[in-house]
Amino acid sequence: MTDPNQPAYYSAYPPPPSAFAPAGWAAPPAPPRSRALGVTAMSIAIPVFVLSVIASVVVGVSAGPLATRTSSSFSFNTSDLTAQQAEAFAPVAVLMGVQILLGTALGILALVLGIVAVATKRGRPFGVVAIIVAAAAPIVSFAVYTATLIATLPPA
Repeated sequence: MTDPNQPAYYSAYPPPPSAFAPAGWAAPPAPPRSRALGVTAMSIAIPVFVLSVIASVVVGVSAGPLATRTSSSFSFNTSDLTAQQAEAFAPVAVLMGVQILLGTALGILALVLGIVAVATKRGRPFGVVAIIVAAAAPIVSFAVYTATLIATLPPA
């Protein structure tokens, strides 16, 4: 039974809150998030980039003179080295292995931390720099290695 004095839209429940006017007190603004994750990602990515380029120069300059060059190509085979050349090249080979293993691991770490920093807004600008630097490092490093290797090849 309805009360004839009540309008037809009357309900026993209160009306839902309007989308335009918040009900109750407004929530306090969220405190700013720490930039530490983005800064950490960038502080890993930049040294890895620089050290990888330096290692590429050292490896390229050391491997170039030991490569065999023909009129149309070149090759580098450690079995073609003399004992003295192999002994001199051993530290460079270790550097190359460290660059590949450690540089890759730290580069991936910087890339992942940068992505998380950007996605969670914890140092977003630093995270973007870390992503760009970590992604560019292997490309630039390989280009530098190739250029230095070709520049130091013995004449054909």
